[in-house]
Amino acid sequence: MDYTALDRRIEHMQDEMVEDIRRWISINSVQGEACGENAPFGREVRRALDMALADGKKYGFRVRDLDGYCGELAMGQGDEVMGMLCHLDVVPAGDGWTKDPFGGEIENGRLYGRGTMDDKGPAVAAMYAMRAVLEENIPLKHEVRLILGCDEETGMSDMEHYRAVRGKLPDYGFSPDAEFPVINIEKGGLNILLSKTTGGEEGAELPVYALRAGVRPNVVPGLATAVVGTAAVSLEAQRKMLAAIGEKHGFDLRIDPEGDGRAVITATGVSAHASTPHLGKNAAGMLLIALAEMGAGGGSKGAIAALAEKVGMEYDGNRLGVRQQDEQSGPLTCNLGILRYDGVEITAQLDIRYPLCAGETEMCGKIAMAVSDDRLAVTRLGGHTPHHVPKDHRLVKGLLKVYGEVTGLPAYAFAIGGGTYSRCMPNTVAFGINFPGDVDTCHMPDEYMELDKLTMAVKVFAHAIVELAGAQA
Repeated sequence: MDYTALDRRIEHMQDEMVEDIRRWISINSVQGEACGENAPFGREVRRALDMALADGKKYGFRVRDLDGYCGELAMGQGDEVMGMLCHLDVVPAGDGWTKDPFGGEIENGRLYGRGTMDDKGPAVAAMYAMRAVLEENIPLKHEVRLILGCDEETGMSDMEHYRAVRGKLPDYGFSPDAEFPVINIEKGGLNILLSKTTGGEEGAELPVYALRAGVRPNVVPGLATAVVGTAAVSLEAQRKMLAAIGEKHGFDLRIDPEGDGRAVITATGVSAHASTPHLGKNAAGMLLIALAEMGAGGGSKGAIAALAEKVGMEYDGNRLGVRQQDEQSGPLTCNLGILRYDGVEITAQLDIRYPLCAGETEMCGKIAMAVSDDRLAVTRLGGHTPHHVPKDHRLVKGLLKVYGEVTGLPAYAFAIGGGTYSRCMPNTVAFGINFPGDVDTCHMPDEYMELDKLTMAVKVFAHAIVELAGAQA
């Protein structure tokens, strides 16, 4: 098939597409409390879904609202269904931004904002790929659905609702919520809580009254704080200790007076996605190590030291006894995503992404053994098994074909640690939207999308629709 007219239409749509992305990311659609009918994830997520469904209807698609859990834009008919799975919810903006997270600023060919890459930008790109195919009147042999979820970042209950209400699931498809060329393996996930009741801080020379870091376990925390006492160890003495520790490890640490014999220690790191913790710098780990080397804590002292030693700044689970990897899916990663202490109980939540060779039961046992001497309790909060679509599947082969044709780049399948909607549907892979070698700004401050690559991605998606669901395929 000659794709010239289709590609030209996509190029002419670019300005309109960018404005749609800017409108979509202007809504801070972090999950909130359920409110009213058909808003199970809060008012702002509902607003984002309403906007997406209105745009879909405007562009000529059949639209469907599945009780506020997700929405659907559809075109074409057929015995089989091709699905494209995206989400409208976002992680909190977090710290470290130099742009307005919801302003849609454009600078040097980049569009900035929370959701530009994860996942509102890709959702609009998929919608415009469908729109281009529809407006070019290209005949289809399968129905094509763009499914827009609202709970990807916090549990994917939206896809459970979709399966229950919609009945027939897509027969095959992709989720543009990761990287090109094709991700045919997604690692398994395991969320672990390490905890200990401490007995308080009475009589401690350098008491720790509170710890706080992280908002979501799937984000490397960029900021961590500890409230400490200054009665026995002065503010100036602690400042000198922190300066020495910071110089030794390359940590960004400071202490500020709070009044009433207390001060706040702040560790500043770099946020990143939990699937790529090596791209960030974990502020919670920095803070634990600093407090441990200061000898801080009363009842919490042992737990702080244990967490600093067994987790700290590691991202491979080595000192927890779970480091492993295989050739197909790569290494295990471990992120300390949330750290809390309220003066009584200290908790640390770990986000572990594991390869095909790993087993959840064995990992839980090894973690329990690693921290048993420290009297830390180990609780499994949740998890999921790896997702794998073989390289010789028609979907994988078709996507690799169009990716190579459109971009002229090498086409190959590979594994990631991130979890996308792909695992929720049969015969579904992650496909885009980041290109090889690009900086992954997902969940990071100043998240952005490069506009020239956005247009190329839309062409890839449109060609994929024609290749897999087109009547001539």
